[in-house]
Amino acid sequence: MTNKDFGEHGRVAIITGGTTGIGGATAHELAKRGYRLLLVALADPNGLEEELTKKGANVLFLNADLFDAEKISKAVVDAAITRWGRIDLLVNCAGVISHHEIESVTDSDWEKIFAVNLKAPFFMMQQAVPYLKESHGNIINVSSINAWDPAKRNHLYDSLKAGLNNLTKGFSLELRESGVRVNAIMPGGVKTPLVDQWLRSYLGREPTDSDLDNPAIAIPEQIAKVIACLASDDMGWVNGVELPTDGGYRLG
Repeated sequence: MTNKDFGEHGRVAIITGGTTGIGGATAHELAKRGYRLLLVALADPNGLEEELTKKGANVLFLNADLFDAEKISKAVVDAAITRWGRIDLLVNCAGVISHHEIESVTDSDWEKIFAVNLKAPFFMMQQAVPYLKESHGNIINVSSINAWDPAKRNHLYDSLKAGLNNLTKGFSLELRESGVRVNAIMPGGVKTPLVDQWLRSYLGREPTDSDLDNPAIAIPEQIAKVIACLASDDMGWVNGVELPTDGGYRLG
């Protein structure tokens, strides 16, 4: 049975980093569209699983550290198949930042950000692909506009987002004939806990409302709607793209 046959209602989505920020907003958006959801994160600090369940959604939260990428990815996919028997959408949204002067970057900085920001998406895709082939599903990788326009002291994060874009295109090429679409979106600034963390490092202090009161900074719900739209059958001819999702502000 293909995605098109099944319709959006009842599809199964895995969202890494799925309880807060862009991932949490995507969970809300997909739940409204009838998806069953496996949310993967280190914690569910705002009780999203319970909130969505009370609204009638079929949701499972899985506490997992993606640093152990290969092992955890298999466990995540197995959990979705055990509960629902299918996977229609994988959203690789989990990520960590690394904001350092060149001379202060360490090997452990590289290990952590490489594991979560690039290796985990690879293994999540690897494990999910057999089931996505069955459903003619799709993968959406949450990259960053920084993959194209790097920022100062952001060397590790920006280079790995560029790597994620290339990984997206490689998977798209290999999976095209099987009916699995693979795309990347590239948000700019978004009001999320991760951006708050980055701003604390960049500014050397807690960000204020005025720091975030910027038309170039999106809210997570805006990005979530892009993800949901890109996952829909209406976008079935969009494949292998790196989609800027920043309101055009990178243009100046």
